[in-house]
Amino acid sequence: MKGAILALLILASGVCHAEPLRVGLESQDYLPYYRALPGKPAEGYAIALLQRFAVHQGLTLEIDTLPINRLHRTLQTTDRLMLVFPDNPAWSRRLKHDVQLHYSRPVIRVIDGSLVLREHLGRGIDGVRRLGTVRGFTPEAWEERLGTGAVQLVEASDIGSLVRMLLRLRIDAVYANPEVLQHYLATRTELGGDRLQLDPSLPMVRTAFHASSLAHPELLEALDRFLEEQRAELVELRRQHGLACGPSDLEEQWPACAQPPAVP
Repeated sequence: MKGAILALLILASGVCHAEPLRVGLESQDYLPYYRALPGKPAEGYAIALLQRFAVHQGLTLEIDTLPINRLHRTLQTTDRLMLVFPDNPAWSRRLKHDVQLHYSRPVIRVIDGSLVLREHLGRGIDGVRRLGTVRGFTPEAWEERLGTGAVQLVEASDIGSLVRMLLRLRIDAVYANPEVLQHYLATRTELGGDRLQLDPSLPMVRTAFHASSLAHPELLEALDRFLEEQRAELVELRRQHGLACGPSDLEEQWPACAQPPAVP
C-alpha cells in the first residue's frame, strides 16, 4: 500500500513539474483551425493537435497569443517561445529578416483561394480589381497582378470585416481559406453557407501550416514523428472539428473524407 501511495506521489509530482511546451500563436480568429485571442482559451483543431503532441512528449502546453510582429520579435530576441505555429517558409519574410528558422514537415495542408459572391461566380480574373485579405496574410496566388497594379489589395483586421466589405461591393473577392470563411458564415451570420463560394477560375494556392523554431529543431523532429505515428487519430480529430471533405481536407495525405469514422 505504501509503495502504491509513493508511486502516485511521484507521478503527481512529475505531472506538476512537467516542462512546458511554449508555443506562440498569432492573435487571430481562424476557426475551425484555431482561435487564439488575448484573455480567452485557445481552441480549434490546431490547438487540439498541439495539446496531443505536448502530452505525447510529456510536456504541458502553454500558448502565448501575440500580434504577428510581436510574435516574431519575441521568437528572435528572447528564449520565451519554443515553437511558432502556424508558420511557413514563405510567410512574413520581412518580419523574419535573415534569421534562419527550422521548420517541421506540413502539419496541416490548406488551400487559400479567392471567394466571391455566388452571383459573381465565374466572372474571371479581370473581374477582380479589389482583393480583400486579413491583415498580415500573404496573398501568394495574386502576387503577379498585385505587383503590376492590376489588382488593389484591401486589408482588414478579421474575416467578418472582409465579408461585410464583399457584401457592400467594396471589394470583388476575398482571399482566404474556404473552410475558415464557411465556418464564419455558418456560425456568425444568417447568410447561409453558399452565399460566398470558392471560384476555381481565380488564383488559389496549395500551402501548409508548419511549426517553426529558432533553437529547438529536436522538437520539430519529434513533431514530424508524432504526425506520422498518430495519423489515424488526427484524421478523426479533423472530422470532429468539421474539416472532413472540405477543399483543404482533400489536399491532406490522409483525407478525413476518405477514411471511415472511428468505431465508438
